[in-house]
Amino acid sequence: MSKAGMRVLALLAGMIISMPALAWKLVIDGQPITHKASGYSIQYPPGWRYIKFGDETIATRDGPALQMIYVDFRKHKNAFRALKQNATPEMMPQELAEKIVAEMSTAGSLQNMQVLSDEPAMLAGRPAFRLRLAYRTAVDAGSVRYEAIVVGANSPQGLFLVGYRAPVLHYFSSGLKFYDEALATFAIAELKQRR
Repeated sequence: MSKAGMRVLALLAGMIISMPALAWKLVIDGQPITHKASGYSIQYPPGWRYIKFGDETIATRDGPALQMIYVDFRKHKNAFRALKQNATPEMMPQELAEKIVAEMSTAGSLQNMQVLSDEPAMLAGRPAFRLRLAYRTAVDAGSVRYEAIVVGANSPQGLFLVGYRAPVLHYFSSGLKFYDEALATFAIAELKQRR
């Protein structure tokens, strides 16, 4: 593994370890998680735990390494950091999907990434893409294979990505219905533009 990849893994491990236990909150049915700055809301599966940091939220039942549903909001400026590229409000879903795949492919911590499917979709009433990916992480390249689904849409305020990832063995298939249910609750409120 490259030195950069080791640094990224060490940083992620440090972030997870340093997160106080109280930062994870229990998801309650009928109380969607909202992110006022970007305007999104989602009802994660009741009984799961979630955490907010920055413009992202993550929910998990058994731990983020075993299964994770997440929302990632990205402003157009620096939307694709690994590629050092911006997005624009006019970008079509297929363009966004191509950028997401390119960005994930450049991540040194993912190996043998494959696009299993790339389909048009809808997200909160907006045209979107739905990617299904398979990959291995650099740490466990010889053992655990992951699959992920990313549904993404563009808006005037930025990009919204709603994803799910888990190891293929047991966890991916067992959590897929929870992801689809959460995805169906995802909503985007139009924010008033500040002048």
